[in-house]
Amino acid sequence: MKNGTESPRGKPTGPLGRVFGWLRSLRALMLIVALVVSVLVTAAVYLVTESVFTQAVQRASVQNARVLADGTFNAMYQIMRQGWTRDQLNEFLDSLNQRADPGAVINVYRGSRVNELFGRLEQPAPDPTAMAAFETRRTHVEAGDQMVRYDRPLVANAECLQCHVNADAGDVLGVLSIRQPVGPMIEQAHDELVDRLMLIVPAPLLAALLIAGLLSWRLGRSVKRLNRSVEQVNRVEDLADLRFAGASTGFTEFDEVLSRVDALTDKVRHVAIDRNLLEFEIGLLEHFVITSDVVRDWRRYVRDLLEEINRQFSVHGVFTAFSIADRPIGVDVFWHGPVDEVVAARLDQEISRQVGEGLGDGLGGQTHEVTPRQHPGKDGVPVTDAGRLDLHTKILSMDLPPMRGMVGLIVPMGEARVPVKKLVIESILSTLINVVGSVRAIERHTEDLEYFATRDPLTRLYNQRMFWSLLDYEIGRARRHEYRFGLMVIDLDDFKRVNDRYGHGFGDDYLRRVADLLADGLRDGDIVARYGGDEFVAILPDADDDIADQVAGRLLARAQQTVIAAPDGESLRLSLSIGLAVGPVDAADPASAQALFSLADQAMYRAKAAGKNRLAVANRDEVRAVEQVEGASAEAITAIDPDTVSVVYQSIRQANGEVIGAEVFARARVGERLVPAADFVRALGRDQLIDRVDRRVVERVLGDPAIRGFAGRLFFNIAPTSLMEARFVDFLLTAVERSTLAPGQVVIEISESPLAGEIGALAGPLGDLRAAGLRLAIDHAGSGRETLSYLRRFEVDYVKIEADWLCDRKVSRRDRAFIDGLLTIAETLGVTVIAHNVETDAQVELIRGLAIDLMQGYRFARESSTPPVVPAAVSDRGGPA
Repeated sequence: MKNGTESPRGKPTGPLGRVFGWLRSLRALMLIVALVVSVLVTAAVYLVTESVFTQAVQRASVQNARVLADGTFNAMYQIMRQGWTRDQLNEFLDSLNQRADPGAVINVYRGSRVNELFGRLEQPAPDPTAMAAFETRRTHVEAGDQMVRYDRPLVANAECLQCHVNADAGDVLGVLSIRQPVGPMIEQAHDELVDRLMLIVPAPLLAALLIAGLLSWRLGRSVKRLNRSVEQVNRVEDLADLRFAGASTGFTEFDEVLSRVDALTDKVRHVAIDRNLLEFEIGLLEHFVITSDVVRDWRRYVRDLLEEINRQFSVHGVFTAFSIADRPIGVDVFWHGPVDEVVAARLDQEISRQVGEGLGDGLGGQTHEVTPRQHPGKDGVPVTDAGRLDLHTKILSMDLPPMRGMVGLIVPMGEARVPVKKLVIESILSTLINVVGSVRAIERHTEDLEYFATRDPLTRLYNQRMFWSLLDYEIGRARRHEYRFGLMVIDLDDFKRVNDRYGHGFGDDYLRRVADLLADGLRDGDIVARYGGDEFVAILPDADDDIADQVAGRLLARAQQTVIAAPDGESLRLSLSIGLAVGPVDAADPASAQALFSLADQAMYRAKAAGKNRLAVANRDEVRAVEQVEGASAEAITAIDPDTVSVVYQSIRQANGEVIGAEVFARARVGERLVPAADFVRALGRDQLIDRVDRRVVERVLGDPAIRGFAGRLFFNIAPTSLMEARFVDFLLTAVERSTLAPGQVVIEISESPLAGEIGALAGPLGDLRAAGLRLAIDHAGSGRETLSYLRRFEVDYVKIEADWLCDRKVSRRDRAFIDGLLTIAETLGVTVIAHNVETDAQVELIRGLAIDLMQGYRFARESSTPPVVPAAVSDRGGPA
């Protein structure tokens, strides 16, 4: 500001600024122009009138002088014809001046011819004007502001020569000069004119002011209306209310301008994008990120998205309809606000019709009964009129998994007529169809993974991993409730011959028939699993020796009566060799699942050795002997002091051999042996010592000077029971903070646990670790049901999968689908996969073919007492940022 009177741009402010602002307005311009025009018109009238009047007076004076000159000349001529004396001449001249108009002066100048003949008179000498009349022989007239001069030459004719004998015809004998003063007359007329103008000047001035005021009022009214309309425009859609059709300013030009404003607003509405809508579109893009929360509860995601949409755009509801594989169509309708039952019923009919028409082709042309599931809202505008709603839909079709879907928006009628809003609707539909479709596909993959994580893909029985989990659970349950149970190991006799003779296709059918036989031949509640190849296992809960023997005997008898038709028509009689063990001996026996399985397995081999197609039972002495051996081993392991546990490192590398990090393993010495953690963790866990081991491992590693400058990531395998211990997370975070490692370099591995109940309890500790910047990994992913639960509940950075399992994908098409599904989910959620226990070059190539770049195992390096060297250049490529 300059002296408080100018803005930074040089414009005056304050009162002076307001004055300048008013002067720049159209109203001021019109008023000033009216005043100026009025003054100019008055001045022009005055000047024109003055000029005309002056000229009129001058012309009248000249005419009067001419008449006076004519009269004087005629009088002189008459007297001269009679002849006159000098005295008569002087008297005549004096009388002329006396009879002339007041102020008029008449002079007669004698020429040289007359003076020569009659002598000179005492009179003024001719002035230049009179001399000009003598010389030119023409009348001279001069009209000035104060005086009118009329000089007429007296030219001699034939009659004049009678007296003027010395003159010739045409000579100038004299000049008659008349002077008529007009100044006073003109001044008096000017004064009268001014007086009259002063009386009439206010009239045009007032007329100009009235016209200017009328114009200003009309323009001001139009401008105020325009300003009110503009002030109400906050979004592009508000331009629909900016209408001036029919408005009249009183001026054709301004009315035409306003009509063009209407045309301009219509064009802007069709091409402009509201800033809020643009921000909303950007926000929609963020919803393309599919997190574990979205996968876990996609319906909550749709409700939240509907709420966010209604902040910028009026949408009454959303519906989704998807059919995956051979499953029926599932339709969900989400409302933003309360909805009338009649409206909901009509919309159900319309949605069912459109879903049937849109998805019918993808369902083999079959008609399916569709019953939408309603999800009413609470906070939105109530919907009471179905006739004022429009339905906009979009269809998605996928081949893998086979899926067809439709999503729709329920919007107010006519909402999509504006092109910009139509684009927004299409954008919302695209977001919904892609996100919900992807989530439903992931859901299908997840369900398959959850199923096949516990099931054998060929027979649909429990798989080996689930068998071991259930066997451990059954042992614990039997101890708690003090009962015994049976375990059968079942082998198909001569299955290799069947497979070789009739091919793998028939061999698979054969195995499925056997699986059905086993599932139907046991009691309700008995558990059957496929252990691998042509081996099956069965757990018989709450069965003592006699009951277990009876169940096994009935199963064997049923199998012996079963005949399976081969492709060549031959009848193949089913033959099973069954080994049975019953345990534990009593509630205090520490027998392990592995010990009991070994007994049943040995009994099965005895049945085979005895001629096949029979049952062999492990006796009680064999069970006790094995339990004693296992118990002694457990006692030795339990005696381990957690404070003596040491650590080793195994590098994690890329396929090209570059090191990106290492996993930490615990080791304990038992006698002369160095026992790995897998052998003593279970025993220590029973005595609640595993927490001390985990603390010891963390202290040894993070306090080791060898990790100073370590550029990679360290993977710690921590027991879930340790994470759930009240102070362990605080201890871990403090240790990381005191170490030279950044939180992002520390990765906590969680081993899959068969106890699904632990998952909810881990939510708090794992959330605290993530919040502190530590990373999470799932070890032995896919070995049980919990992998998918972890992926759905927690933000996981890594999953570690056994190389044998990854490379065993040639076994069956179902295995391949299961592995691909898990890898697809990992990729979708941004989880890095690490293949561990990689031992051969062939495994490396197969794993690289699955787009897995991180590996760990003896193929690259064995355990070492010191951490590996990680080049800084490759440490950043070790997984999620």
